Amino acid sequence: MCRQLITPAEWDLHGGWALGDRIEWSNRACGLASLRMILLAYGRESPSVTELLKLAVKHEVLTPRGALHAGIAALATDLGVPSRAEPVAAEELPSRLDAAPAILSVTEQFPDDGRSGGHLVIARGYEGGPDPTILIRDPSAWGQAHDRVPLSRLSASYTGRAITFAPMITNGEL
Repeated sequence: MCRQLITPAEWDLHGGWALGDRIEWSNRACGLASLRMILLAYGRESPSVTELLKLAVKHEVLTPRGALHAGIAALATDLGVPSRAEPVAAEELPSRLDAAPAILSVTEQFPDDGRSGGHLVIARGYEGGPDPTILIRDPSAWGQAHDRVPLSRLSASYTGRAITFAPMITNGEL
């Protein structure tokens, strides 16, 4: 599991200091940490989060609010995992997750208070049932202790926007 909090050692090793404040960038690195996990899941070489951050800055993927979904999809494609940013309805998620993981735009910790978006997590599968459980990888500190969320709870903070990936074959090949 990759974390969005970039360690001082990684930041220094990969020249992150040239970008400014490590903590400020870490607070906006959920999409890049998620991208790193996707690259690793597909068996691709994966730059560190700091290196992905530098690529994202170079390609103007980042905004003051975070990463552009289309920009993350373009980086993933450039790094060997075909992807695209697209709307995916919450009720479609379980069937979509049969073939490939997705990066979803949600609110951190999945509150049900009407807030949606602002944080990116990986949906990597599901367990069926009347309220399917979505298996997640969340690069935030909260996500280190949580790896599943009921679809009803996810839906409450999900924007309906996702980054989808080419189908994954069981041996990690596309």
